[in-house]
Amino acid sequence: MKNIIILLISIFFSVQVLAQSQEVLPTDETSKTNLAGQYIYADSYFKKSKTGIVLKYAPTLTTMFYGWRFVVYNTEKFFIGGTGFTGQFGGPTEFGTLTTAGLTAGYDFTIFDDIYVDWGITAGGAGGRSSGTKTISEGGVLVEPWFGFNHKVGENTDFNYSFSWFMMPNSLNYNNALSFNLRIDFIIN
Repeated sequence: MKNIIILLISIFFSVQVLAQSQEVLPTDETSKTNLAGQYIYADSYFKKSKTGIVLKYAPTLTTMFYGWRFVVYNTEKFFIGGTGFTGQFGGPTEFGTLTTAGLTAGYDFTIFDDIYVDWGITAGGAGGRSSGTKTISEGGVLVEPWFGFNHKVGENTDFNYSFSWFMMPNSLNYNNALSFNLRIDFIIN
């Protein structure tokens, strides 16, 4: 399991380094022309960031997470940032909480005018405790790759839905969960 996680992280970051090493051509939105007629990037492009609120449903963990995400674009497509979630367990025999936080890195690319693909990986830590028929207290490393689609719903607002694989290799009870995520991003220029 640890070898798979290391392989996923290595592949992701090697693709990102390759993508960053290639020249990015300016677009009408990210460039302007100097007096010599050469394209230069607009200053505001390098200050682009997104903050968003997220709902995450993991059926095998029987919880609904809620949280936030903040990212800053390093290039036109590559971004890094942080994210944090918490979720409560509930039911007739069990109750508890699970909290996660991590650094996130991703890449997006346009497939249609207002739709683009968003994928990446989050790495950090998580911890949870649940009580009921037995008490479980576990924590450890969190690795979560995701793949999703972003839709522009306003000039500075995006709606995202994605699938992610929630992995906590040090945990027996909170490991290997497929989750469905809904996110609303607010673009900050």
